[in-house]
Amino acid sequence: MTASTQETDALSILRMASADPDRMLCTAFMPHPARERAIVLLAFHNELLRVLQPARSSAVAGSLAGMVRLQWWREVLEGRRPPEHHLAPRLLETVVDGHLSRETLLRLVLSAEMELDSQARPDSAPAFDTWEQMLRDGAGALSVGMGEILGVREPERLNALERCGMAYGAGAMLRHWSVLEGGGRFLYPGPVSGLYQAGCAFAAQADAFTQQEEEHPAGWHLAALPLVLARRDLARHATAGQKAVQAGRPRGIGDKLAVMFAGWKAARRL
Repeated sequence: MTASTQETDALSILRMASADPDRMLCTAFMPHPARERAIVLLAFHNELLRVLQPARSSAVAGSLAGMVRLQWWREVLEGRRPPEHHLAPRLLETVVDGHLSRETLLRLVLSAEMELDSQARPDSAPAFDTWEQMLRDGAGALSVGMGEILGVREPERLNALERCGMAYGAGAMLRHWSVLEGGGRFLYPGPVSGLYQAGCAFAAQADAFTQQEEEHPAGWHLAALPLVLARRDLARHATAGQKAVQAGRPRGIGDKLAVMFAGWKAARRL
């Protein structure tokens, strides 16, 4: 591979990761090697989310095409298929080098498969447990992956990061509810009030862990930065409900400054 090709691939991966501006902002405070790996992980996650976008063809055909694509990624991660996508070698490198577990990446694939299956059966509403598992293996596993990249290995700390990710996922779903609903994405299987309560519960569980010890590793705090946005999204909903016009809009300066301040404090611990 030539230097020009490597540069082109790196720019492509950066563009893929930038589709998630919230988490990209959170990676800005990571040390350089970890940030590069985090961008690769974000790019992979966003590539999976692209599969979930409602297809232009029929729902069934779109679902089948999506499942084929997810199965391709599953086989690449399991070593049963050559890594022919420009992102795949970089992703597998983080696994081989011990910075990211294969199981975490496969959880992200599983979450996408669960959502795609729900899209294919719109008349069959899933149970809360199914939705929670999908969120745990999606937004939750993504936060776990960020923790692994930053050197977090203790199961209890990774579990707390999982809750941070789930709180962020629920808060973001609340924030963009009208856009997601109109776009055909799978949403919380119940009223918006139930989604808000679930998000608050996840955030409370993460907060309880942070208060158990006076000090957590800097890497844990950096990986937990999405919790800052989760708290703000949940608080905004508690104050204004669906009248809080946030859906589809970029983050305001208040949200960004809150993440920047928390990220600066966490980075100082390194």
